[in-house]
Amino acid sequence: MEISTTRSQRRRNRRRQLLLDAAREVIAQKGIARLTVKEVTEHADMAVGSFYNYFPNKSALIEAAVWEELQELGAPDHLMEQGYPVDVVHFLRLRRIFEFFESHRSLMKAVFGPDGPPDQYHRGIQLMENKLVDGLQETLGLDETMAEWMAPLLAGMIAGGLRYLMDHPKVSAEEMALRINSLLRPIAHHIPKTQEHPEP
Repeated sequence: MEISTTRSQRRRNRRRQLLLDAAREVIAQKGIARLTVKEVTEHADMAVGSFYNYFPNKSALIEAAVWEELQELGAPDHLMEQGYPVDVVHFLRLRRIFEFFESHRSLMKAVFGPDGPPDQYHRGIQLMENKLVDGLQETLGLDETMAEWMAPLLAGMIAGGLRYLMDHPKVSAEEMALRINSLLRPIAHHIPKTQEHPEP
């Protein structure tokens, strides 16, 4: 019984992945607004009715296809606990983000590029800012106030690097991560650890 259940779950996971891959392909080609369940199931070679065994609606499919792995990029990686220097931690985290965008270039451009839905772009920026607040507190020991106003500035720089990467296929993820890290390094080394309030 246990083996049968495992096989069933593996089959279910494979079919769900087929739908995710198909959705990403359609989004990359046509954009989120033109995604339909019918076209996704046709790409996945599945019946339309089968779709609802895996996702309750199109919005849930988009959420999974676009945001599942992006959320995982910000999951705890324990690099600091493993003793990596701060500069190396920043580079490795940046490289992970840039590699993801590089490997999903067409999808990311359709979602976050100039023709993508503004709400998706703003959600991506907000996600990045939230993760940066946590990262700045962890790696640099900043207080929350300092981290919260630094995060949007750094998120803008990283977002600019991601846009450049999406538009320049000859540039590698590692190269862009190195470029951005070289710009961030002096900032990280010169910011105070606590919020300073200027004299009125």
